[in-house]
Parts: sequence; C-alpha cells; structure tokens
Amino acid sequence: MCKGPETASSENEALSEPISSKTKLVTKEELRSHNGPRNAWCAVHGKVVDIAEFSKRHPGGDLILLAAGIDATILFETYHPRGVPPALLNKLQVGVMKEGELDTSFYSWDSEFYTTMKKRVVARLEERDLTRRGSYEIWIKALLILVGFWGSLGKMYTSETFGEAAVWAILMGAFASFVGTCIQHDGNHGAFSNSRALNKMSGWTLDMIGASAFTWEFQHMLGHHPYTNVMDMDEDARKQNGVDCPMNEKDQESDPDVFSSFPAMRMHPSHKPEWFHRYQHIYAPLLFAFMTLAKVFQQDVEIAVSKRLFHIDATCRYGSIWNVARFWAMKVLS
Repeated sequence: MCKGPETASSENEALSEPISSKTKLVTKEELRSHNGPRNAWCAVHGKVVDIAEFSKRHPGGDLILLAAGIDATILFETYHPRGVPPALLNKLQVGVMKEGELDTSFYSWDSEFYTTMKKRVVARLEERDLTRRGSYEIWIKALLILVGFWGSLGKMYTSETFGEAAVWAILMGAFASFVGTCIQHDGNHGAFSNSRALNKMSGWTLDMIGASAFTWEFQHMLGHHPYTNVMDMDEDARKQNGVDCPMNEKDQESDPDVFSSFPAMRMHPSHKPEWFHRYQHIYAPLLFAFMTLAKVFQQDVEIAVSKRLFHIDATCRYGSIWNVARFWAMKVLS
C-alpha cells in the first residue's frame, strides 16, 4: 500500500554505521537503487545479497535478476523447495536491512506449515522419480505445438480462399494460446529444461507470437505467483480516488494479473459496483479477447518505455540495452 513519507533516518545515518561485507546497514531506498541487471541487490530474510555477478552462474539463469532491488524472500522460498546452502547466502551477503525498513509481509515465515509442505512435495516427486525441470513429455508437447503453429500459419498464407484461410487462422490462434500457456510458461519459469539456454529459448516463444516474455515475467512471476489474488486494499482505494502513489511508496505484495488487467470488470468485493457490472458475465469473454491485443500493442510498449508495470519496477530487465533491443526486434519480427 502507499506507505507515506519515510520517517526513518536518512542514508547519512546508514553510512555512519560500521561498514563491512556483513554488517553494513541498508535502507529500503538504497536497496531499491540496486535494481539493474549489472547492479543487483536483493533482501532475503533481512540479509542483503549481491546477485549481479552470481546471475551468470545461477542454475536458473538470469531469472534471479527479477529479484533486483526488492525483498525477495517469497521468491527465494518458493523457487527453492530443497533449500539453499547458508554458506552461499553468506558468500553473497553485502549487508543487512536496517531495522524497520522492510514492509510487513502478507506471509509469516515462522510457521512450519510451508516448510513441511515443501518437504512432502519434494519427497513425493522423488518417490515417483519425477524431475522438477524438463521431461520428454514436455519437449514432445512443445514440438507438436510449434509444428501446429507454424504449419497453420503457412497454410493460412497459402490458402486460395478466405474461408479456408479463416479456418487455418483459427487453428493458428489455438496453437498460439498453447505456446503461451505451455512452452513459454515452462521456459520463463525455468522449468522447461535443466539447461538455462533451452529455458531462455522456450521463453522467447512468447515474443514469437507477438507478446513479450518480459511483461509476462513482471506480471506473472513478480505479481501473480507470489501474491495470488492478494490485493493492496489501501492503494486500490486511493486509485479509485485518482491518487497514484510514487513507486518508492508502493507495496510490492499485490496481484496485477487479477486486479489490474481487466478494465470494466468488478473482480473484488471492495471494487465500486457500477450498473454495467451486472452484465459482465456477458461481455467478459469478448473483453478478455481484446485484452490480449491491448497487452501486445499497448501494455508491452508502455512497460518498455516507462520501465514500470503498475507497482512493479521493470528496470531489472529494461536496464539492459540488449534486452531493450531484443524487445523491439521481436515486436517488429512478430
């Protein structure tokens, strides 16, 4: 939610503290300033770690850079069900968060429930001899989807009649949706393969069909997955009154996939009811169809230019000239 002006002491106080690789006190503002692909810090259970160089050898690839500049405890916990060696965190540690700087989280890590559940899930996968990343089933499915997509696209262009072309266009759209819900989804989550290169390539298939993997990463992986159906009630109330908080006062714990993606839809009891919401069950399918076009032609571009998606800072991706070039090149090609 909107936090208002910081009342804690400024950076000068932080700098007056003893400086060492382990005890340097870091403010929330300083943490946010390390949010680029070459200058990336994140907080994990109060420890501040430098992940910029480590991203080059991180088993999940540069996916870790999505954590740049934020409290990444939820990402750390959910993406590592087997845990992370404490020695690695200690090696990457550059400081600790100053007391009171981190916002109160929706989650409580004091409970044993989530730890126990993760152990049971890992044990079940091992019992059934299943891997967390990649499998022949996933790769065969991906191959069939890609053949279907490109085959339908080719037939659409070479059809001699409009009716025939329309049928192939519909099929192409169906296969494109499978690219979005299967191939790119697994790739951008780092689950398509144990190979970082294959994950990156499969993630790019979202750009292949006209959308942007970067936008999806922000909206889905920094919003929807860690904070499923969580809404910042205070900020939502301010939005309805036309007030937009500065980025440094926004609460990162909110789900933009649900509550920010669908205009003219009432998705939460706190949303002000309008007369047309009575009919949203009728117009929702059409609205959702056009939503995809809006994301491809409007939202993707706005994020690349502003380096922001609602309350999410997009500098971790668009702070790289290579990523910006990739974004525009794929928009032109697709």
